[in-house]
Amino acid sequence: MSKIEVVLASSSPRRRQLLDEAGIRFRVQAADADESLDDDLRADPARAARTVAERKAAMVVQQVIADSLTHTTAVIGADTMVVLDGRIFGKPQNFSAACGMLRKLSGRTHQVITGVSVWMLEPTANGEVSIGRRTFSEVSEVTFKDLSDDDIKTYVHTGEAYDKAGSYAIQGEGARLVARWEGDWRNIVGLPVETLLHLVPALCESDT
Repeated sequence: MSKIEVVLASSSPRRRQLLDEAGIRFRVQAADADESLDDDLRADPARAARTVAERKAAMVVQQVIADSLTHTTAVIGADTMVVLDGRIFGKPQNFSAACGMLRKLSGRTHQVITGVSVWMLEPTANGEVSIGRRTFSEVSEVTFKDLSDDDIKTYVHTGEAYDKAGSYAIQGEGARLVARWEGDWRNIVGLPVETLLHLVPALCESDT
């Protein structure tokens, strides 16, 4: 396969860093996609993560095609969810919400689920676009230490919690909250790169 352009449909600095570390050349084109979930999706967090990832990728795919696609392009959408007892924890809206999430996670084991959707676009000789899609989800587990109110407030005051699902970042100051984890650490950060490259090896041929 010839070199392909890789587009990350996310403004997440964590996902950018993970792709950089994997040696993938890419550009960022963030998607302002609908992340709302109906009751059926909330009842199936893995499917919910895949669905939101697909929405993000699909929005950027439309933009890429509208800009006159001239070469093979891969668009990557991703969404990470923190799940405890089947309940999805999103990003906190304020200090109180962040503290509340961390109190619920304290001393417990929760799942971190990242949905990933990769759309491969190929221009055809007749001016149309051939589209292939691969969507999957990865699950890791994180166990928190027993946290005191002071532990929680001190962490939230760092400001790190506010744009993170579940109100923490395992790769940052949030590591101090974690007793142990199982599975793919990069999945917990926000993108299961090893599985991504295994399922879509063409990404290794990126040329952006």
